[in-house]
Order: sequence, then structure tokens, then C-alpha cells
Amino acid sequence: MGQALLPDLAHRKLAGVETGADFAQRHAQRAAGGVGPLPVTEVLQPLFGGAGFERGHIYGIAGEAPLSLLFALVARGTADGSWLALVNLQRAGLLSAHEHGVALQRTVCVDVAAGTQWSHVVGALVDGFDFVVVSSPVCSVNEARRITARVKAQGSVLLVLGKPGAFDVDATFAAHTVQWQFDTYASARTVDVEAHGRRVYGTRSCRVQLPAATGAVCGVVS
Repeated sequence: MGQALLPDLAHRKLAGVETGADFAQRHAQRAAGGVGPLPVTEVLQPLFGGAGFERGHIYGIAGEAPLSLLFALVARGTADGSWLALVNLQRAGLLSAHEHGVALQRTVCVDVAAGTQWSHVVGALVDGFDFVVVSSPVCSVNEARRITARVKAQGSVLLVLGKPGAFDVDATFAAHTVQWQFDTYASARTVDVEAHGRRVYGTRSCRVQLPAATGAVCGVVS
């Protein structure tokens, strides 16, 4: 009688839930190069040569409001099914991430304690996650090279906030405030976002509200 009341989940696809089989299939496709770039929201696409992040590369996030810029850049990818790992980002506000459109059900916060093999943890995350975010990493040149090799082999994307340390980033995104909009409080901020580096032809830029009054990124009409 009790079994008759249990829902049949064997053939159901639940929104926001990824099974072990789903994860294994996605991981195999990614490692085999059978998936495309990680997409970004339309208003930020002018920063890229294509539709989004090239897999297997390392990107830097700099300038003002790096966390807001990070969330805006990864929001579309996580909404489309990509997984995000935040390493030692204790000040990353998950409510802010949600307001920017980041899918929290596919976001994992990892705290690597002092004395732990940081490079081993990050290397393991690179093997399984689409986006891995680290802040001002402190590691040796050899460790950075090993992680870079794993990023390329697994087709993931490593995002470095602040100083890149021993990592050689392929492109850097930086936001600079143009104007704040105030009501009874700061409600919106207009920023110029620039992209430069060897994976960027020249310097690309766009002007957006980050955040807009809604919390998410919004384009600005010139």
C-alpha cells in the first residue's frame, strides 16, 4: 500500500535536477569536444568573438565590481545547464548571484582549508565543472601549468578574480563605473566593460547597467 503512494520517478525529468547518468554523459561529451562554447547573455556578447566562453581557456575578471561582472558573465551558461564552482569566495553573495540570473541549483561553494593541496582540489573541480572560479590564486608555476593542462583537456573554463598569480590568462574582462543611479538608495550602476588579451581581437567593449534596477545586467542604449 505504501509503495503505491510513492511517485514513479524512473522516467521523469525534474527541472533543475541532474542525475548521475546525465552528468556522466555531459562530461563525456565535453571531454570529447562535442559541445560548443559556454554562452553569455546577449548584451555581453560584444566582448567575445563568438557566442561566449571558449572551452579550455582561462579568463581574468578585474576592475570594479568583479563579482557582479562574474555573475553577469556566467548567468546564461548556468541557466542553460552548466555547473559553477566558487573556490574560497566567502564574500560571494548568493542572493546577488540569483538576482543576476545565476542558477543556484547548479552552483557549488568550495572552501579549501589552509594546508590543503589547493591545486589538487581545483584540478578535481576542473574535471567535473564547466566553470571554476578562483580568487587571487597562490600556487607554483608548475601547479598552474598542470591545472591549465587539465582545463584544456576537459574543456572547462577557469575564471580568475583579481591577480592571476602564476596563471597565464587568455583574456581579461574589466568593468569601470560610469554613473550611479540613486533613488532612496543606489538602484543601478552604468559601467563600461572591456575585454582584452590574446584571445580577443583588439579591445572589445560594451556599456551596460550592472546591476540594473532589476538586479540583472541590462544593455544601455547609446
